[in-house]
Amino acid sequence: MRFPTLIVPALALALAACGGNSEPQPTAADNGATAEATQQLDAKVAALSEGQRNGVFIRAIRDAGLPCQGVTASERSGDAQATWTATCTDGSKHIIAFTPDGMAKVTSMTRK
Repeated sequence: MRFPTLIVPALALALAACGGNSEPQPTAADNGATAEATQQLDAKVAALSEGQRNGVFIRAIRDAGLPCQGVTASERSGDAQATWTATCTDGSKHIIAFTPDGMAKVTSMTRK
């Protein structure tokens, strides 16, 4: 009965030794697809009315665990695609950057 108990760890070690990095490496085509997805997402956010956009942004800010009672203004952050600045009612500002998969990364610009 010892035979099966020894085979499982040996197989695990053998697979680990030959595995390497199993994640696919991005290609030039992937980078083009990512840029295209970012452009499409940016266009969708820009097409929202200001009220809708501010609603999306307050949700992202709150989901990030940051305080914000309401978003009073939002604008694109420079030339960066899918990156916006949102201003809350208390004057705090947050940068919201969307990833190609639609996730929002929120960075607070307010000092504590």
